[in-house]
Amino acid sequence: MIALLIMVPVCSASAEAPVKLVNFTADWCTSCRVLEPKLSRALESVTNADVELVTIDLTHLRSGSDSRQATIDASEALLRFHKAEYLWDWYGGYTGMAVMIASDTGEPISCVDKRHSIEMIENRLQLADVLARRAAPGSRRPDGADCPPPLR
Repeated sequence: MIALLIMVPVCSASAEAPVKLVNFTADWCTSCRVLEPKLSRALESVTNADVELVTIDLTHLRSGSDSRQATIDASEALLRFHKAEYLWDWYGGYTGMAVMIASDTGEPISCVDKRHSIEMIENRLQLADVLARRAAPGSRRPDGADCPPPLR
């Protein structure tokens, strides 16, 4: 009986990471070419159990009206799935930035862009993880999120 209790995992493999990193990107985005390698390197410092990368690919926003609308619809649906549909209202159509959100509520915790070093991104990911795990919903942003004000 005791052996069975020891073998029970603390969290299941399907458990959701406490932080989601929502990356707004596009093939034509020059800022993304600077940010994305930094994000990749910073994400090496955390596990998939800590942070889930959510990519919002806006490449086809500059295509014809059908492709543009399909991109908007898909982006809004993906954000809605991750409890972050407000991000489209705030930053939809803008690229070259990533927003760290709490998985359970979708509230913003921190933002990064091409100006941030790998170390700064790693530090923000670690802080976001601590806040998402330990702080109460609604109070996960020390002195407010460092994200830019909504662009719309």
